[in-house]
Amino acid sequence: MDVSVALCTYNGEGYLEEQLESILNQTYDLHEIVVFDDDSDDRTASILQRHKDKYPNLFNLNFNEKNLGVSRNFDQCIRYC
Repeated sequence: MDVSVALCTYNGEGYLEEQLESILNQTYDLHEIVVFDDDSDDRTASILQRHKDKYPNLFNLNFNEKNLGVSRNFDQCIRYC
């Protein structure tokens, strides 16, 4: 079974590192981690890029050009998975 993780972010630099490590340390194999960032203005993008550089075949990063809000951002992330 392929497991996809849908992760929506917005200005999450304070918690994102711990959250990503938790996802990566799960006991099942991950097929992909699909991330949609909702136009963050903190260090969220650089944290995500660092993880993509470390796991290039696992992370699929997407950055909204404008803030869509929680519901629309999550909807597009789920559809992408």
